Amino acid sequence: MPNVKLPTGVDLYYESHGQGEPLILVPSTAYSCEVWKPSQMPLAQSLHLVIHDPRGCGRSVARQNVYTIEQMGADIVALMDHLKIPSAHLLGHSMGGRIALAAAQNFPGRVKSLIMAASGSGPASRPGSDCITGLPHRLVYELAHMGLEKMIRYEVCESDTFFTKDYRDRHPDKVEEFFRLAWATHARLSEFVHIVIARHNFEGTHRLSDVRVPTLVVIGDHDTGRSNHLAQAEVLVKRIPGAELKVLKGQSHGFFWQAAEETNALILDWVKNHGGAK
Repeated sequence: MPNVKLPTGVDLYYESHGQGEPLILVPSTAYSCEVWKPSQMPLAQSLHLVIHDPRGCGRSVARQNVYTIEQMGADIVALMDHLKIPSAHLLGHSMGGRIALAAAQNFPGRVKSLIMAASGSGPASRPGSDCITGLPHRLVYELAHMGLEKMIRYEVCESDTFFTKDYRDRHPDKVEEFFRLAWATHARLSEFVHIVIARHNFEGTHRLSDVRVPTLVVIGDHDTGRSNHLAQAEVLVKRIPGAELKVLKGQSHGFFWQAAEETNALILDWVKNHGGAK
């Protein structure tokens, strides 16, 4: 697919696959749409699957030097306009959930349903020193100490962030393959800093009650690391009217790849029940 110049100020790379109910997948911090390809493409057999590189990631190029989560949500709506999609289901993973949430809060008529996957609504829903806006000390320190590539490799291949230790021990080749795939189109240093500034400056917690679309919160029961996404999920469920919670047993942040069949079945069932996919 060629890039498209959107009126929101980004030259955006996207791909459109399949037919049916439109589902837009929004990846986590600084990752491109390539991360969906190992496991989520079977969804295109039943849905109109739209994937993209958020601004600053992969093949997308922003024409401004300031990034915000609200901008990234507006990028999605502008892409929907380009594709002539009146409304779509949005699934956001981690930071991608904040982007999808911003779209739902600011463009409520354009979102059919929302899936918040291992995500949160902003610093106010986070524990400890991460509960205030601005770059956390630990992230700046690790970036300066390790460098970007080593930091991302550690997060994916050596920590419990994306994959549980049991899975990493049993499938080191798959974990390494995922890292290589993700790093190839991962945001580079300058763009990465812009993106994490946007992530940590976004605060949507106080507006969670404004979300009026069906919302599914999905979280692995092992996703209790430094950001404690399990605790953030509880805030989402408590404050979004009618939100449903699904806890995946034995999973951490990367359940899309560690338990692909279970995750895809869950997504497809949700979209079918909230949009009429066949």
